[in-house]
Amino acid sequence: MTTCNGLLRAAASALRRRGNVAMLTAIAAVPLVALPGIAIDSARIWLVQSRLQVAVDAGVLAAARTMSVNSNTTDGISMFWANFQPLGSPDGSGYLSAVATIPLVTQPAASTTKMTSTAAVPTSMLSVLGFTNVIVSAGATAISQSSGLEVAMVLDNTGSMKGWPIQSVATSAATLVNILYGSGLQDVVPNLWVSVVPFTAEVNVGRSHTSWLASGSYAANKWATSGWNGCVMARVANGNDLTDATPAVAPFTPYLWASTLGKYKVGVVPVMGDNDWSPTIITEQNQTILPDNTAVGPNLGCTAQPILPETTSRTAVLQAVAQSTATFRGGTFINLGLQAGWWTISPNWQGLWGLSGMPQAYNTPHMRKVIVLMTDGNNTWYDWPGGAPGAGPNPWVNDGDTDYSGYGRLNQNLIGNVPNTQANATTTINARMSQMCTVIKQQGITIYTILFNHDGGISTDTQALFSACATTPGDYFLSATGADLQNAFSQIGGQLSNLRLSL
Repeated sequence: MTTCNGLLRAAASALRRRGNVAMLTAIAAVPLVALPGIAIDSARIWLVQSRLQVAVDAGVLAAARTMSVNSNTTDGISMFWANFQPLGSPDGSGYLSAVATIPLVTQPAASTTKMTSTAAVPTSMLSVLGFTNVIVSAGATAISQSSGLEVAMVLDNTGSMKGWPIQSVATSAATLVNILYGSGLQDVVPNLWVSVVPFTAEVNVGRSHTSWLASGSYAANKWATSGWNGCVMARVANGNDLTDATPAVAPFTPYLWASTLGKYKVGVVPVMGDNDWSPTIITEQNQTILPDNTAVGPNLGCTAQPILPETTSRTAVLQAVAQSTATFRGGTFINLGLQAGWWTISPNWQGLWGLSGMPQAYNTPHMRKVIVLMTDGNNTWYDWPGGAPGAGPNPWVNDGDTDYSGYGRLNQNLIGNVPNTQANATTTINARMSQMCTVIKQQGITIYTILFNHDGGISTDTQALFSACATTPGDYFLSATGADLQNAFSQIGGQLSNLRLSL
């Protein structure tokens, strides 16, 4: 009996030990089963964290570029979602079903853009432990560094721009300026210089630059009470009407439209000329309130606004743009405006405009040079029909000539036309301008060209010329309306701002 009881106790003890082992085995199996699930959750969390960081990195770069232009964060946020949220996620979930917050974009300091975001990562095994979602975060900062930029804005101020067209140009050009200087109120930003070059059939270098004139070419009394306004003739000798030669190499001749008073007669009877002025009859300063083309004076056709050389001041540039005024007579010589724009950023002219060390040398590291050229017409002489020469009211006096300009009169044939006709003159000037465009671009200067075809008068030849003159096809703009013009200047401003930004 004793033996049986012992056997029963031994059997019961064995059963208890097997139960304990089973329980321990079950308990030990929990982490063995959970570990793969936790590993899967951990891998998902790590992958989402990595993708979130990639999305933030891409987004902050895009945000930095657009915010430098117009404080708009849309591009940056769109870039974030493009990298985090796959296509076809209508529920708003992103990578591996994680749900991210809308990224926060801030500018904690000047030239600094920051983007942060978080994402909720759904879990599987960790949810058993109460962790339904795990929150991960990412942040990135882009510090922008402005490259240097020298911009020459060359703007048509001829008579055809009168009224809303020139106001539209002034408004559009101001938009470009404000994009370059940024959305703040700062008057100066680092490494930015801008010049403004108005042009008609000649350019105005400024009354103060008499030292740039050829010896013996200037005597103040030639302009009577009006005085020399600052415009100069084209330097056709040795082809210097398409170079950046300095006044020391190729001095200027001051622009002077000699009076035609009493010059033309029918028999012995004097008839009206095309610029009948005298010391007591000079109205060139009043042409904005006179009927078109009727002013007279020694500076007739010369824009009263001189070139604004490179400046760092936003205020000065905006004032120059706002003062753009339609100036009548002479014609339109776009090539002279382009050339003068080149003078303002050519290192050959360093120090001549009064700003020490400017313009800087070509190929200076982190420095770019740009010309923005805008016109509403074609290269051509104008012939006023109100008086001789040309087909005026006295055709018997007509000698087929034109108004005076930076190239003199057509019949002077300073550009060597064969035969000397208006059409050939335009072809010749276009060819010279095309050559100059090529040389300018060879110096590494970027050229943007804008045609403001508000009256539909721009020829296909001029369109081809401007398209070829631009550095790339995308740098040429044909604008028919004021809205088109505004868009052209805005696009150029955005492109130039992006050129300045390195991250």
